[in-house]
Amino acid sequence: MAARKLKSFTLSEMIVVMIITAIVVGMAFSVLRIVQKQINTIQTNFEKTSTLSLFEQKLWQDFNEPHTIIYDSRKQLLIMISEIDTVTYSFQERFSMRNLDTIKLKIIPNKAFFKGKEISNGQIDALSIFAETELPDYQIFVSKKNDVTFFMNQEDGF
Repeated sequence: MAARKLKSFTLSEMIVVMIITAIVVGMAFSVLRIVQKQINTIQTNFEKTSTLSLFEQKLWQDFNEPHTIIYDSRKQLLIMISEIDTVTYSFQERFSMRNLDTIKLKIIPNKAFFKGKEISNGQIDALSIFAETELPDYQIFVSKKNDVTFFMNQEDGF
């Protein structure tokens, strides 16, 4: 019987296929790594946005409940005193605190206002806060309406 030749790939063809496969797999892993970095960045920004939104919501709620709000710019301290409770916000270099709750974001009080005038210490009724180190162009402005009892308790009235 005559020896029949089997159809098969040559060694050089197999090497070319393996090289092309290695290049395609390497490119796929590179793209996967880039996508994972982007997903991680999106997730981090979402967490920061969510945390800042919750912080802003709680600050608005706290700001409009108490009768007296005192701010000290040297200590970066915001104290809200009501008949029921006292809430303290402390703004540190790497984090902020609400009473004993830690907010792991850098939030910086910018300007404090009392009756429309900018002040650095004492009683306030509005506060401007920057969180731009965490998210670009993210600013918070909170204020409260002073009720009639506030004006009646002042020495000079209105």
